[in-house]
Amino acid sequence: MECANDYNEPALLTMVALGNELAFLKLFNHNKGKVYTILLAITRSPVHAEELLQDVFVIIWKRRERLEQVSCFQSYLFIITRNKAYKALRQIAQERLSIGAAGLEELHHNEVMETIIASERRRLLQQAISTLSPQQQQVYQLVKVDGLSREQSAHVMHIKPETVKAHLAKAVKLVREYCRAGLRLFTL
Repeated sequence: MECANDYNEPALLTMVALGNELAFLKLFNHNKGKVYTILLAITRSPVHAEELLQDVFVIIWKRRERLEQVSCFQSYLFIITRNKAYKALRQIAQERLSIGAAGLEELHHNEVMETIIASERRRLLQQAISTLSPQQQQVYQLVKVDGLSREQSAHVMHIKPETVKAHLAKAVKLVREYCRAGLRLFTL
C-alpha cells in the first residue's frame, strides 16, 4: 500500500504527460475513489459510475500532453468527471425518449388500425342488416341491439314469440353469412 507522502502530484503529472504508464496507474489509483463517488452521486447507478470512471481516465490519458499546463489537477479532474456524467445522463434520457416515442407511435398506429377495423365492421354489420326484410330488421334491432327478450319483442311488434324466434334465427343466419363474406374480402 502506498503512503500519502509517496504521492507527488506535480511530478506524477509531468511523468504522465511524458507517457509514463506507471505514473498514470498511480494517478488513477489515487483518484479513482473520489471520481467514482462523484459519478455515483450524479448517475445513481454503480454500473454507469464504473463505466464512466474508466472513460474519465481514458480522456485524461488521451489528453496527457496538456497535464503540465493544468494548474489544479483536482479541479480539472472534477470538471472532466462532471461533464462526462452529465453527457451520459443526457444520452440515457435521449434514448429513453426515443424508445418512448417509438412505443407511442406504435401504440397510436395500433389504435388507428383498431378504429378503422371497428368502423369497417360496424359498416359491414349495417349493410348486412339493411339486406334483411323489414320484419327481420325490426326483430334484430329489438333483440340484438336494444336487448329486449323475444317475448318483449313479440309484445312490441304484436306478433307471437315463435314468429320472433323464426325471424331472429333467419336474420342472425343472414347477417352472419353476409359479415363472413365481407370480412373475407376485407382481409384479402
